[in-house]
Amino acid sequence: MQDEAYTTRSLTLFVSSHFMFNVLGKLQSEILSGDKREALSTITLYTRILRQACTLSNSKKNSLAEEGLFLERYLQLEQNRFVELSMQYQIYGFELQTDLIEPFMIQPFVELAVLSSLGAQNNILNLSYDKAQNAIHIQSIMHNESAAEKLEDKCEIALHRLKFFNHSYTRTINESTLTQTINI
Repeated sequence: MQDEAYTTRSLTLFVSSHFMFNVLGKLQSEILSGDKREALSTITLYTRILRQACTLSNSKKNSLAEEGLFLERYLQLEQNRFVELSMQYQIYGFELQTDLIEPFMIQPFVELAVLSSLGAQNNILNLSYDKAQNAIHIQSIMHNESAAEKLEDKCEIALHRLKFFNHSYTRTINESTLTQTINI
């Protein structure tokens, strides 16, 4: 189990076929519409995130700064993909080089926040690290509850990894706000 928690299985949690095909579909659309600058921007960001994902997957732990950069790039791609839905995001507290976390622990839950908030008005996803509580908070609007069902397998694997590494996870929904907390 320990080897499985560190192997490329972690990478496949992020690089799911769904995400890859959606980004490539967006790229294809940009090329066909003649939007060369946007296509170049998409492919550049996509290659950076894939390169970083491969690098992060070779480490047992990464700094929160590295994880934050990875999540920033991931959210940029998602924001570009859902531009017509006006998805916004804010990331705080991930500049720390000394605080460490296992790779790809946060992304499945950020993806859940993104997909469950699509279509909501004033759609802002907040991602923050609270050093005093040693906790990562992901707050978003809960607009599409079927997103949790679509990501159930991916989140289940992520929950097993959290438990293996002695981290905990809570999810609450108050009115239309989804709050996820990962205690590391």
